[in-house]
Amino acid sequence: MKTFIIFVLVFFAISNKAIASDTLYYAGKIKVSKSVSYKYYLRFTINTENQLTGYSLSDPGGLNETKTRITGTYDSLNKIIKFEENNILRSRVDLKKNDLCFVYASLVLKKTKLVETLSGKFKGFGADRTTQCASGEIQLINTDRAKVILKNLTNQDDRQQVTTSDKNTNNKVVKIADDKGKEFEITGNSIKLTIWDNGQVDGDRISIMLNGKYLLENYSTVAAPKIIETLLSGNELDTIKIIALNEGTIPPNTAAIIIETPSEKYQILTHANTNEVRSIYLRKKSGK
Repeated sequence: MKTFIIFVLVFFAISNKAIASDTLYYAGKIKVSKSVSYKYYLRFTINTENQLTGYSLSDPGGLNETKTRITGTYDSLNKIIKFEENNILRSRVDLKKNDLCFVYASLVLKKTKLVETLSGKFKGFGADRTTQCASGEIQLINTDRAKVILKNLTNQDDRQQVTTSDKNTNNKVVKIADDKGKEFEITGNSIKLTIWDNGQVDGDRISIMLNGKYLLENYSTVAAPKIIETLLSGNELDTIKIIALNEGTIPPNTAAIIIETPSEKYQILTHANTNEVRSIYLRKKSGK
């Protein structure tokens, strides 16, 4: 009998005092092995007594799409949410032929200037609530926060060149939404790229090229950051191309990228339609 794991995952980012009236939306993935992970959405509220109620939507749009009611608690002091799955609201899975695996987890909240993440390990139990049927890791982002960031970016200055002064204010995010590209000044001959989907994780796929060679090919962006360290050409100008291979289930294709050298750090957000290319030009400072 095939076992289908119903993933009930949460991510919570609020002040130390729980808010009773707000409905929160989260997206991310659950990893059950090195090669198997699933996307999911979550909607829930926290009352004044720090009790959580809501539901998860596992494998949205997929053959195993399942909506499940959840309950849990929020530890505002340690910023931890504990939750468990209670019952199935609806499912595309044939429940007569498949055993269910209910997820129990304790997740820790962490916050950066761009995103809020919740991560930790989970265990899955069968209908008897005692037989363990799964275990793995959970990674989530707050999609409400991502929407606020995107809205703020719309009103920012789309300057063609960003200088090193931005390194001193890392909350500056540069949006690239057309084929003109942006130029950044750097020092040194190596960079670190951090790539993730900071909107709703909806299956966006991208390829990244450096000076005409692939750094990343046909990659599905997720909430968890992908880190690449690479050498540059040594020439005055290096070119990075981000190619949008699709638009996921929620257009457009979005990718968040941080470019770091020992002296600079640039935060970039790309918007593109299918097959469009967004360009980043790295100009080496004179004598550097």
